[in-house]
Amino acid sequence: MLKLSFNTCFIITLAFLLSCKTREMQSNQYVFVGTYTDSSHTNGIYIYNFDENKGTLREISHTDNIANPSYLALTKDEKYLYAVNENPDTINTVSAFSFDKEKGTLHFLNKVPANGSAACFVTVDSTGKVVIESNYGSGNFSVYKTDDEGKLSSAVQIIQHIGKSINQNQSQARAHSTILSPDERFLFVCDLGNDTLYQYPFDAKSSKPVDEPHVKTYKINPGFGPRHLAFAPGGKFVYLLCELEAKVIAYSFQDDSLTYLQTITSTDIPDSNDKGSAAIRISPDGKILYTSNRGKANDIAVFKINENGTLDSVAKIKTDKHPRDFNISSDGKFLLVASRDDNTIKVYSIHADTGKLSYINQSVSVSKPVSILFNKK
Repeated sequence: MLKLSFNTCFIITLAFLLSCKTREMQSNQYVFVGTYTDSSHTNGIYIYNFDENKGTLREISHTDNIANPSYLALTKDEKYLYAVNENPDTINTVSAFSFDKEKGTLHFLNKVPANGSAACFVTVDSTGKVVIESNYGSGNFSVYKTDDEGKLSSAVQIIQHIGKSINQNQSQARAHSTILSPDERFLFVCDLGNDTLYQYPFDAKSSKPVDEPHVKTYKINPGFGPRHLAFAPGGKFVYLLCELEAKVIAYSFQDDSLTYLQTITSTDIPDSNDKGSAAIRISPDGKILYTSNRGKANDIAVFKINENGTLDSVAKIKTDKHPRDFNISSDGKFLLVASRDDNTIKVYSIHADTGKLSYINQSVSVSKPVSILFNKK
């Protein structure tokens, strides 16, 4: 019988453990969760380890006393994270954090004024040098530069929208999201208040990255309330989610312009004052589109993306109350739903062929979760 020395056994055991640890790290992603902190017990931003083999979440860390970090953006190199602080009674701000990927912890760097009210969305370009946030309450958005340490400058641009629509919830402009095209040549801004989608030329290297004078606008049906949009992989198709009328509008994107393709319903709840479509995402393979609906619906709508960019409705999957946001793991196997009013994040498996969802009895409790962000892995 072969006999091994103590040192040899130790080395083999160590190699095995390291191999197991490597496989575990390769199957894991970080999940960042933004929350509302007013009148609730929460510390702001929570970081979880997500096991893509088991579909489980395990809390790693959280920030301390960060007020209402309701939307988050992570730089491409994953060194920095930015959050809007949506404070109803005090000055709204944008906060910068460095991210320690080894430990899974955030470290506060600085914060700057959002220059508006009800700050609700933030994005960062691929260079990590430009951060853009939108203000729902005041209908404007701010553009910031970052330094070599990830800190935010004062705003280099503040762009104000004007106008209103016919709906009682649209008494003024309400900038709801700022989203860069995949090639980052354009910034798209959804304005729920005046039913307009704005397309601004964008250049991260410019002292003023957003070319305001050369904006292109697309008018949306009165009362629809455009909220968020998503680009299909490759950027050929764009999908606009309208909150108030719960509609998804499909466009093709060619020659630097959008061309209308289709309008499809996100939820068929009849009460137009209680639909509340919220988030829109596309599966990594570009085959399935998902939207969340709050109000009386409380579900995730599933759509098949056809080769010509149009959508076919597949299913509606019930969730906990107020699915404010959701996101998809990098392997496309799981979808996580943040339900603000039931204080839960639940994990659903994604059927590989149909895109349908199945709850896998995995969830975590966190007070008022409102945004979910995966690292890119």
